[in-house]
Amino acid sequence: MQLPQRVAVGALVVPALLASVGLAAHPAPAVAPGQLVIAVRPAEVVLAGTAASAGERQQVVDAVRALSDRRVTDVMTLGDRAPVSAAVAAALLRAVLDRGVTEFTGVVHEGHLTASARVADPQRAGSLSDALRSAAPGLRVDEDFTTTG
Repeated sequence: MQLPQRVAVGALVVPALLASVGLAAHPAPAVAPGQLVIAVRPAEVVLAGTAASAGERQQVVDAVRALSDRRVTDVMTLGDRAPVSAAVAAALLRAVLDRGVTEFTGVVHEGHLTASARVADPQRAGSLSDALRSAAPGLRVDEDFTTTG
């Protein structure tokens, strides 16, 4: 196979084949250095952000995997240190999962947690708010919860 043919196969055919079986690569969400994003969906937990080392990254991923049977998608990159420890990341996730929340996005950056979620009712929203503050007492928490009931 000539070089131009290899390039065509690599650039066109392989991505098309991967997409046809659901393995297309999705670009990682853009995140600021020193940021951690935890997104909870009904069948998945997505982790994005930065970690200072592969070991730090793996600690966060392992802590999250230990809490949920959902698929964990890790799109964290190496760069700045994660803004919270693996234990705090796990505590935030536990606060979400223990309240039965299936749609949540939390962004931790510079001592601040911005949380958005869909919750069943105002009582569950209040419970989630309290739990997030307890899980990470050093973070300022801003929330935007939508009730579905």
